[in-house]
Amino acid sequence: MCRLLAMSSNYETYLGFSHDILGNIARRVCDELKECPKHGCGMAWFYRGSWSVKKDEKPLWSSMEIRKLINWTRTTAMIVHARTSVYPEYSLQGPKTENSHPFVGELLGFKWVFAHNGHIRFDRTYVRVRPQDKTLEYRGQVIPLTSYGIDSEVFFRILLFELKEYGGEEPRNVIDVLDHILKSGLISEFHAINFLMGSHRYIYALRYYNEEYSEYEQKYTLYYLMRTGKSVVGRLLRMKLDGVAMFISSEPITSGGWLEEVRKYRDNFPEEKWSQLKNREILYVRIGRPQEYGVEKIG
Repeated sequence: MCRLLAMSSNYETYLGFSHDILGNIARRVCDELKECPKHGCGMAWFYRGSWSVKKDEKPLWSSMEIRKLINWTRTTAMIVHARTSVYPEYSLQGPKTENSHPFVGELLGFKWVFAHNGHIRFDRTYVRVRPQDKTLEYRGQVIPLTSYGIDSEVFFRILLFELKEYGGEEPRNVIDVLDHILKSGLISEFHAINFLMGSHRYIYALRYYNEEYSEYEQKYTLYYLMRTGKSVVGRLLRMKLDGVAMFISSEPITSGGWLEEVRKYRDNFPEEKWSQLKNREILYVRIGRPQEYGVEKIG
């Protein structure tokens, strides 16, 4: 399973958790869940109204480039991804930098970024992917890909295509288009469509797993947390007193058993209470204004 983490803050700041903590959590997922996010990693950060992205084919815990970015980049929004490939390691879709997340796309002159956890199969009646050519054929259009046709990017490109056709304003248009895609028959089978996506206005987090498989409820999770500068943890991390930040994560990394990893680096780190998204719920939070957020049900 891939691992996801996002942040939106009302001032430029950096993650209150080091690269080493995140790397240790990813390694622990390997040991406990036997699905190792070792096939690449990446980070997107928001600066001066636009997204930048850095990716690596190495695991999160051994990528020095991503380590520097996580530990030192000051931003109002970021997305971090650690990839578990569902494709054979020797295939075109295996552990290559091009296949790492987040992916970047453009819509009406603005950059969007996307990171996914799960696996999706598309109905070839509607969707044709040519991995060697890095192209997607959809609704009579040939859409360039940056990866070798992995399912995550294909879903992202279809979503951007439909958003352009639909128009409208965020976040309503994103919710409506997602609902349409998920009901359209384009997807023939899926494990989960958990994702983090950033526009120039919002970060979106969708939890959507296949309820036909009971074990997926525990595998494909998303949690969120609002932290303020006046909270115990906010004071410990020296946030601004009027600072507010929302975090979204595959695990509640400062709660329960995961807290052990944080306390290896910060003794007696306080436990925080995370909220869990229910299946088919999408969270949207304004970049730079984390107090402005909502949660809705899809489908």
